[in-house]
Amino acid sequence: MYLLDTDVFSITSPSSGFRTPEAEAWREWVERNQSALYFSVATIMEVRFGMEKLKANGASAKAERLRKWLAAAETLHRNRFISVTVEIAHKAGVLLYRAVANGTMPGAEDALIAATADVRQLTVLSRNAKDMMALNAEWLNPLEAVPPDALESLN
Repeated sequence: MYLLDTDVFSITSPSSGFRTPEAEAWREWVERNQSALYFSVATIMEVRFGMEKLKANGASAKAERLRKWLAAAETLHRNRFISVTVEIAHKAGVLLYRAVANGTMPGAEDALIAATADVRQLTVLSRNAKDMMALNAEWLNPLEAVPPDALESLN
């Protein structure tokens, strides 16, 4: 089972500029493996921040396309959004402190995503190698190597 980081979730958006063979393989994998995907509510915050920034910069049409895409994703995956619990918040604080103590400064949202995956025993799918390594997350970059289909990994 997998937890999507915002950077790979956003590739499934119609506004995504990724048009590489790797991105297309990723999108196809997502279609086949939707039931194995989970999301942190921190991802909603990050996408919403991006929408608000687009609107502030005059890109209202793009912001509206993202709003519709996010609303559809929230409906489709409604049972697979994971809230930040007290346990996840504590774990995120520990992971963030360790990363900072080791000289890196990942964002709090990345710490929440890494902690969510750790607490829920999920693998993070992310392109953010630097922060995921700093947070000691179990992670894969699906644009470097698409994970095996969820049903195949259960066999």
